[in-house]
Formats: sequence, structure tokens, C-alpha cells
Amino acid sequence: MRRRLGEKIFNVGNMVAFVLFSLLCIYPFIHILALSFNEGMDSMKGGIYLLPRHLTWLNYQIIFTDTRIVTSLMISAGRTVLGTISAVVFNAMFAFALAKKTLPGRKFFNWYVMIPMFFSGGLIPYFVICKALGLVNSFWVYVIPWIMSPFYILMLRVFFLGMSDSLEESAKIDGAGYWTIFFKIYFPLALPSLATIALLAGLSHWNDWYDGTVMVYKSSLWPMQTLLLNITTGSDITAFFKGRNLQTVGSMVKKIKITPESIKASMLIVTVVPIVMIYPFLQKYFIKGMMIGSIKG
Repeated sequence: MRRRLGEKIFNVGNMVAFVLFSLLCIYPFIHILALSFNEGMDSMKGGIYLLPRHLTWLNYQIIFTDTRIVTSLMISAGRTVLGTISAVVFNAMFAFALAKKTLPGRKFFNWYVMIPMFFSGGLIPYFVICKALGLVNSFWVYVIPWIMSPFYILMLRVFFLGMSDSLEESAKIDGAGYWTIFFKIYFPLALPSLATIALLAGLSHWNDWYDGTVMVYKSSLWPMQTLLLNITTGSDITAFFKGRNLQTVGSMVKKIKITPESIKASMLIVTVVPIVMIYPFLQKYFIKGMMIGSIKG
């Protein structure tokens, strides 16, 4: 009886602790959301915690009248889609080949994939290679260098090693080649692991600000996160308010009294919402793919 009571108290304590921890994680997002929908000058008075005091949509209207923000959003979306698709397909192809015991030089390729996981060439060699390939100041610097990932390859390799060789043998008897075997048999069966790779790669591309800061000098080629970083740190907020688009709505700016803080809050919400909307649909595949990799590993 005492044991059951102790277990109940322990379970209730765990639930309370996790609920409090969840609220602590969620509250900053709710606070920024309230600020983004509140009049900028009014937000400076403070006292906004859960709900906006003076509800307005015009912070977002001002954001989307600036062509730089729309362009950066399209660049982020484009690099995320292309980068995710290429990462899934090419890493899966490499892992499929690496899982074959008959692959010539298989041991060499295994070490070739594993070594970069622990040792990196550093920023300067990376920059020199990208410049030699003509990727600096180009959209493709966001996609091509990140097509292959040692972590993704090894994770998918573990999955393919756990699949029965009889599948491939049966397909070969029916006259199927390696492309058919891979895309029509192995690829569909690997969907949980591939969904995990897609989620990880998509998050990396969408949240990346580093490449835009180091490899791209033209602000017109910046992704959303790099532009947001410059505005958040204050280095680009003056240029934002002096932009060509805002000059055409100068009277609106005075009337609604927007501030740099309200612009920052609105941009933060714009960058977070796509991930928040997509993640619940991939969560079950993400957990299943990680569990498959850990069990078979």
C-alpha cells in the first residue's frame, strides 16, 4: 500500500515537473507572438505577457511590403526543398551501396565516411573550395556542399544492413536492375528512416544563417535567417526602415507606430511557423526512424 502511494506521488510529481517545463519552453513563443500582433509603440510600455493589448495585423503587412524579406523567404524555402530532397536521395543511394558486402573497397569507403564525422578541414579550406567551384555569392552554396552527410549515410547504412538479402535476390531473378531494386523496393521500405533524414536536413537548411553570413556578400541572396540575424543584431534595421518599400507607406508607419522590436517579433514568428506546422506530421516517422537505427545499430 505504501509502495503504491509512493508511486502515485512520484508520478504526480513527474507530471507536474514536465508540465512546468513545457510551459517554460512554450511561453517565450507565446510572448513573441503577442508582441508581433501588438502595436509597436504600445509594446514598449511593457505589460504584454500572453495576449496583445492593441491587436493589429499591420506589423506583418509592413514586413511583406519589403521585397528583401519576401526574396529571403523564397530563398530559404527553395534551399530547404532542394537541399532536403537531394540529401534524402543521394545519401540513401550512397548508404545502399555501402551496405553491400560485395562492394569493392567497401572498408575504404566506410573509413572515408567516418573520418569526416570526427575531423573537419575548417572554415578556410571550406571557403577556398567553394570559391574554386564558383559557389561563393551563389544560391547553390546553400545546397551543393550539404548534399552528403556522414551521419545520414551511416544511419541509413545501418537500416539497409538490417534488410534481408532475399529481397534483392528475388528482384534479380525477376530481371530487376540495381536502380529498380533501390527505388521500387528498398526506398519505400526505408521511409521511416528517410523521413528522419528529411526532417533533420530540412531543419538544418531552414535554420542555417552561417552560410549566408560567410559565403554570400549580396544581401539579395541572403536566406531568411541571415537577414533576421542582421536585423535582430541591429546592423540592418536602419536600412530596413529606410527601404524603398517603406517610403511608399510612410504615412502608414507614422499612423500605426511600428518599432524595430515589433518588426523583429513578426519576423521571428514568420521563420518559426513553417517548422511548427510541418514537424507534427513527421514526428512519428522521426521517432520510428531513430528507434530503428538504434535497435539495429
